[in-house]
Amino acid sequence: MHPKNKVRQSPSDIAKAARLYADLMEEIKRRTAIIQSVLNGAYSMPAIAGFELCYIQLRKICEIFSLACLAAHGDIPGVQTKLLQKTYNADLIIKQLANLHPNFYPVPGNQRLDPQSQKPVEVIPITSGFLTKQDFLDLYGECGNYLHRGSIRQLLTKWEPVIEFKKIKEWTDKIVTLLNHHQIQTSRPGEQFWVIMNAKSDGKVHVAEMKRLA
Repeated sequence: MHPKNKVRQSPSDIAKAARLYADLMEEIKRRTAIIQSVLNGAYSMPAIAGFELCYIQLRKICEIFSLACLAAHGDIPGVQTKLLQKTYNADLIIKQLANLHPNFYPVPGNQRLDPQSQKPVEVIPITSGFLTKQDFLDLYGECGNYLHRGSIRQLLTKWEPVIEFKKIKEWTDKIVTLLNHHQIQTSRPGEQFWVIMNAKSDGKVHVAEMKRLA
């Protein structure tokens, strides 16, 4: 980003973005819990209904996730950002954010705690098993395939969805691995949000603004 186009947010704006990000992560947790309940057989319903309910939640998670990424990067100036703030199309948001700020995507990690104080001393990056940016785009497209009845051509060929709960579990596990403990770069160099989805103190999402020391 060119220095003359750089816009600094006030502390209140940053706090507001952090709160919004936390609220969106809480919603993702609630929707993930619905999927896990279906997979565990907590609801009595036909398989196709449970299958579609899970994909509705995955679709919503994709939309919420993209909005959360946008919330963390809401201070990027330009026409593109104003347009993004008016759309709910998740893949459009993700693709445009990648163009505006290539390092926008969350980075998952595991905390290493000090054995004595139990305070975090290091974050170890997770390198596999999480929802990558390409996975996200694939999942969003897959949700659309399953949640629309299909074209008349598909109906004429007797197209029916293949009910695969195993695939739903794989997607859900990848989402949880990505978000359980992650860092997301803001558009401000050297500043990130560090996020814990289930804090030991209260079980809620905690978002902390972290700044790189000079």
